[in-house]
Amino acid sequence: MPILQIGLTLHMIGNLNLKAVFLFGLITLFFACGDSNIEKADNALDGGRYFLEHCNQGDFNKAKNYLLDNPDNQNYFKAISTKYFALDKEGRQELRQASLQINELQALDSNQTVINYQSSLDKIPHQIKVINTPTGWKVDLKYTYSIQ
Repeated sequence: MPILQIGLTLHMIGNLNLKAVFLFGLITLFFACGDSNIEKADNALDGGRYFLEHCNQGDFNKAKNYLLDNPDNQNYFKAISTKYFALDKEGRQELRQASLQINELQALDSNQTVINYQSSLDKIPHQIKVINTPTGWKVDLKYTYSIQ
């Protein structure tokens, strides 16, 4: 077998290439399985809709990406997820199948919008506030819980 000046045979180089391809594949798979599929909310409607839909689906890891990060919001968010997981299997299934109807968007200013919506489950109007941040539009649950 021909030997390269650095002391590697062509067979060894072939094995290194195979290992490199395998390692590259693993790294790609790792990053593909992360939160790279989280869409940035470029407008108020998307921010509110993504948050609500992920909550209804029980996907609170994704919903958290659309939550304005502060202690009060984290506490309200925890209460929402606890309430969801306290439902029986049929209750969670009903939520996953429920549709959202957006009734009204009310821009408070260029960085804050209130979304009036209702679910096909309860048909009761609800409101959430979304705020424009450098990382996209985020839901501020403090507003929702302060008006109840």
